[in-house]
Amino acid sequence: MRADPDTILADPVLSQTALRAGRHIFLARCASCHGTEGKSNPARAIPDLTDTSFLYGDGRVSDIERIVLHGIRAGDTKGWNLASMPAYGRLIPYDREPLPSLNPGEIAALVAWLRSANGHSADPAQVQRGRKLFSGNAACWDCHEEDATGDSAIGAPNLIDGEWLNGTGKVAEITDIIEHGRAGVSPAYARVLTPFEARAVAAYTASLHPSSAQAVSR
Repeated sequence: MRADPDTILADPVLSQTALRAGRHIFLARCASCHGTEGKSNPARAIPDLTDTSFLYGDGRVSDIERIVLHGIRAGDTKGWNLASMPAYGRLIPYDREPLPSLNPGEIAALVAWLRSANGHSADPAQVQRGRKLFSGNAACWDCHEEDATGDSAIGAPNLIDGEWLNGTGKVAEITDIIEHGRAGVSPAYARVLTPFEARAVAAYTASLHPSSAQAVSR
């Protein structure tokens, strides 16, 4: 516990202790959502913990430890609570700041642009309109950045990398997300796990990423 959490996986002795305890905790506390191997579940918007695409932070042990302890939208003021996906099909899409509702045609244009940006064919006029909405009135850029590559500081996913947190990129799936919004939750375990257990499971989860796995193997 006195070590810098981000150095644990590079230390053979510390990593052995952390990974042994961390996997046990992961299976008991995390596997019900993330599965026993930490793979994605697009049907439930469960992210893949074994790739190098990080929704929150950079995949470091310290980033994951914060999520373990304080959660995401879990009611803990120290957790990640800054942003949620607005529901643009509602009269009031977002309760934290004023955003305009979008009509079905505007939502369809955004869907066309997003699918086009991910390599799917779409009507050029719709694509152009959707791009303007993304950068204009819909204010999608405010979270997802002007280039739509996302912002891991607030949990806004990359929208143009061909990977889908929720669904598989079908028209109906993207339409549903834009219309109804999303606000996934990860529990806060600060009152449930000991500091050692939280750090151990964070180290184990970080080890599932390819780059961290290489560090452990050296």
